[in-house]
Amino acid sequence: MLSSRTLARIAVGGMHSALRTPAPTAAAAVVLSTPFRSLSSVSQEQPINGYQALSGFQNKPASPSYFTTNPVYNELIVNLDYTYRQYRPISKPSKTAVRPNWLGKEAFTAAVGVDALKTSQYRLIVSKLNQLATLTPRPAPVEALFAQFAKTEEQLTQKAKVRVVDHLGRALATGRRKEASASVYVVEGEGKIQVNGQEASEYFNKSQDRESLLKPFEVTKLLGKYNVWAMVQGGGTTGQAEAISLGIAKALMTHTPELKPTLRKAGCITRDMRVVERKKPGQYGARKKFQWVKR
Repeated sequence: MLSSRTLARIAVGGMHSALRTPAPTAAAAVVLSTPFRSLSSVSQEQPINGYQALSGFQNKPASPSYFTTNPVYNELIVNLDYTYRQYRPISKPSKTAVRPNWLGKEAFTAAVGVDALKTSQYRLIVSKLNQLATLTPRPAPVEALFAQFAKTEEQLTQKAKVRVVDHLGRALATGRRKEASASVYVVEGEGKIQVNGQEASEYFNKSQDRESLLKPFEVTKLLGKYNVWAMVQGGGTTGQAEAISLGIAKALMTHTPELKPTLRKAGCITRDMRVVERKKPGQYGARKKFQWVKR
């Protein structure tokens, strides 16, 4: 049995709690009385980015790619993988299937519908499309994807700009190596070579750089028959000398297209894509690691 004093305390506490708890409003009563399932069935606003907003509740988005940093790109990769798995049992992969000519990186970025596309992302999409191209016969959805990302007949017929010799007898060409970029003018003359307004022998102190600079003239036996005026920037002396050498080789082909087999065999018109590998975080350099001692 509770004493009268205890019962009085319980009654007073209940009155205070009732005063502190406000009565539910009409809107709150509707929300509390409405089951959670029915909230998704009633929509007061238009869908926004895959969501339907209603009284602070948000439904599940249409795709999990919504939560990624690049949902459009990730959704495309998922769709390409799903399409290949869906039609692979129906169509047999063939190694001899003809692959379409895909769009370039810039045109591909516009076709995908993103602001920017990394080179690694572009290569991954192309590899997925090449995987779909092995299916024979190709289903209609696959052909629709190819029509979106493949080059049209007009784009295939477009040819590269033809280099010509200007009215002053000059041939302009561009060469790149590592971080160096060079614009080279080649004109018939007595064999003078100027780099950024200086003589090549003064600009390049190393004999190795001067030899790589003159390599296109030596393999074609045209040393002393053309004048060269080059403007180069970026990189070091080795990269600049090889960039100018590539520009000279291209300009010589403009003057005499018959020199192309000789220059290609000597490797003068092949762009050297090698660059210095970047340093990695947590390492001493690109490959070298810090010394590690167990104890």
